[in-house]
Amino acid sequence: MPRPKSTGLPKAEEERQRLAQLLNVAAEVFFEMGYEAASTADIAARAHSSKRALYSRFASKEELFMAVIDYRTAIIADRVTVLFREECPIREMLFGVAKELLRSLLSEEHTALMRLVYTQAPQFPKAAQFLTKRGPDRGIAKLAAHLEKQAARGTLAIPDPQLAAQQFAGLLVGDLVHRAMLGRDVPRSPKQLDARAESTVDAFLKIYPRS
Repeated sequence: MPRPKSTGLPKAEEERQRLAQLLNVAAEVFFEMGYEAASTADIAARAHSSKRALYSRFASKEELFMAVIDYRTAIIADRVTVLFREECPIREMLFGVAKELLRSLLSEEHTALMRLVYTQAPQFPKAAQFLTKRGPDRGIAKLAAHLEKQAARGTLAIPDPQLAAQQFAGLLVGDLVHRAMLGRDVPRSPKQLDARAESTVDAFLKIYPRS
């Protein structure tokens, strides 16, 4: 990863892009070699950087791995959050959220991250806790906040938005992420993902009908 030439973008944006490139390279190395076998030297070499430059950003391999988790989960959170539009019909909104969540959570990249964190959990429990906080817990909280707004508007009858968000996620994902981690068959095609998303939304709206 050669140092990019100036793009004319603001300095903060150029720095953001450089950091994203570094975290993508780090993720590739972690996924290919595993957490224990990967080294900062491997990552720096593939990023066409130096260990000194790498350590100027991250004090340790552990800190770098946590940054990779934060970066990867933030991508999914951003893709989903942008779909929470209050003016959008509730069924259309939930269908869009369901499709994006399935596509993201069952992607090869996310499956690799989950598998790596789970494998490393006994030795590095902090990473598993952080993934849970930045991934499922954050997603549930964001969905619950939006459902609460919908309930306040009278769109849906939802007495407990937090519980409703958890139920939506449970209906949608079920054991699919675990199946993907084990290499088992999961919905992949757009048609399969649409069908899963649609059935989830239909079931959810039966539990919490429109007011």
